[in-house]
Amino acid sequence: MAKRKINAAMILAAGEDAHLQINDTAVSHAKQINGQTFMEIDIDQIINNPMQPRISINPQELQDLMASIKEHGLIQPIAVVKTQNGKFMLKAGQRRWLAHKELGLKKIKAIVEDITELSKEEEEKKLFEVAIMENTHRDNLDPLELALSLKQAMDKKFYSNLEELSRALSKSKSYITKVFKVLSLEEEIVKDLKINKSTNDIESLYEIQKIKNPDEQVKVYFDFIAKKLDRKALRDYNKNKISHAKPEFIFVAKPKYVNVNIDTSKLTKAEKNSMMEELEKVIKKYF
Repeated sequence: MAKRKINAAMILAAGEDAHLQINDTAVSHAKQINGQTFMEIDIDQIINNPMQPRISINPQELQDLMASIKEHGLIQPIAVVKTQNGKFMLKAGQRRWLAHKELGLKKIKAIVEDITELSKEEEEKKLFEVAIMENTHRDNLDPLELALSLKQAMDKKFYSNLEELSRALSKSKSYITKVFKVLSLEEEIVKDLKINKSTNDIESLYEIQKIKNPDEQVKVYFDFIAKKLDRKALRDYNKNKISHAKPEFIFVAKPKYVNVNIDTSKLTKAEKNSMMEELEKVIKKYF
């Protein structure tokens, strides 16, 4: 379904001259704008989107927003959806909503979309999509939060495969795959991303997760965070690891001489010995 474009001037005008009343104690001053409803809603009637990927909010950013709202009022309304239980669930504007709560304000201006006609499963999927669409277009996108949210959607079987998910979010399958790879990073890296939000560079994180040695991966990550490496350096690093690998030669002579050329540079001594035993078994079986 094509998204309706909201006319900002009409929204502001509605905020200044909203006078229509509806029979609901939770909302007031309703006005129709491009097929959606502009109204003021009781803060306590709004609940957060359970599919919202954002894990934390910068306290200073929240304080700055509170100061702005206190001085100038809310310039841009939040967006909510009216659900089957009659609650208003956040679609966009989590920080603006929290700022109002912290300021002790009772009502907030909102654009409301009614999805009460959807089934429970369709409603949950809709809430996921609106939350993700908002977050994927933020400049300070958190790749870990996004990856966890996408995983949750797949676990809930909203989509049968990554191609279907990528189409729903208007993102390439390659992009979605790279986001998922964030979850394969070493635990120390994931912890840093969660606590410090050190980078939102998904491409660079994708390059870092290619490094198989755990200690090496962590070191390269923190070198990248410290700006000792950039994205190009990470790509070159991985290319060099592949192209400069020195192959070793294993000669198996039972029961015939068979030369096997295998790169074992990344194997431990125990792994090499185990592989030798397996190769000898295979050769005995077929020669």
